[in-house]
Amino acid sequence: MSSAAAALHRIRIINDASVSKSTKMTQFKFRIKKFDTLPRTRNHFVPIVFTFNGHKWILGVYPGGLGVSANGYVSIYLGLCAEVNIAVTFAVALLDKFGHTKRVRRINHRFVGTGVVKKLPSSGWNDFIARSDILDASKNILGDDDELTLVVSIEIEQPATVFVPIDAKHTLVKMIQGMFRDQETADVLFEVSKMEANEDGSKRGKSYVHFPAHRSILQGCAPMLAALFGTSNKGELATVAVHDVKPKVFRHLLWYVYGGTVSNEALKADAKDIIDAADKYSIVGLKLAAEAALVESTNITVENAIDNLLYADSKNLAVLKEAVVDFLVDNGKEVSSKASFNDLPGHVVKDVLVATARKEDKKRDADDIDMMRVSELRRKLHQKGLDVDGSREAMIDALKSNSF
Repeated sequence: MSSAAAALHRIRIINDASVSKSTKMTQFKFRIKKFDTLPRTRNHFVPIVFTFNGHKWILGVYPGGLGVSANGYVSIYLGLCAEVNIAVTFAVALLDKFGHTKRVRRINHRFVGTGVVKKLPSSGWNDFIARSDILDASKNILGDDDELTLVVSIEIEQPATVFVPIDAKHTLVKMIQGMFRDQETADVLFEVSKMEANEDGSKRGKSYVHFPAHRSILQGCAPMLAALFGTSNKGELATVAVHDVKPKVFRHLLWYVYGGTVSNEALKADAKDIIDAADKYSIVGLKLAAEAALVESTNITVENAIDNLLYADSKNLAVLKEAVVDFLVDNGKEVSSKASFNDLPGHVVKDVLVATARKEDKKRDADDIDMMRVSELRRKLHQKGLDVDGSREAMIDALKSNSF
């Protein structure tokens, strides 16, 4: 028997291949019998051949070391016996006779295989472990028949995922935001008036804050603002004066139209002014955002409940109206003795009855549209592509008319 054949005869494959639950790497376990009797000649290796990913690999165990390894150390190298170029991560673990890991080394390497089976392995460790440690009986490394157990774990390196920040929607939004108040490309101009005051507080006169804009963006996102300019005059900068909106509120309005976000702090600070402007020019999303901020920041009391209810009703602020009506139902006795209901429109009675029924019937059908809260009604309308602005009754009618 040749020395190579004798070496191969010493190899016992415990399992052909398995996948580690912790690392997800493919593992191969080998045992080399009578390790203590292997030649200690430098560069002499025991070849362990196995197949992974359709290719033949060779693990070379050098009992006497390889090349420039330190005296008395075992070297271990891995080689590819195929004519392919492949990058892998691999690890070699040495187990004791109880199956515990005594030494493990890991490396990443790109193999350029030549297909020559007898070629020496190309990547590994000169000084994997001291031979004396393996032979030390107190370390319990060698098992029965002086077997040395090795586990090879290997996986193909996947190419790093390349981050490509291409998002058509976000790119378009950023482009539109970048055009906000851009004088060079604007074809329309808002002149928003503000009242100047003297040091004593008396009015001095008006000045204007200019907001250049783009007719095409307004036509797509705020048709009522676009309509202020009438028909297009090519080559001329169309101008319109705005007297009923404060400049800082108009800035929030126009920024929202250009895809921007108005902070919650700004919404709370100017909630009613933003609601009035957004309601007038039909910027529904901003109106609802300002309404939510107003509800969050408003402390409803017996003294202000009716005023808030009348305001909510006049602007179709269904969430604010619902919040006030809930307060009235929860504090009915105190409200009835202190508040005046003379100015309330008759249709508010239905909102009160719904809130009362909702409070009393905790086990009501969740799909009963007539009893749904405003936020759920708006959600359903949005899912159907319907208008989410309007009174509670209008929303219910829209859902019933489009119950497809």
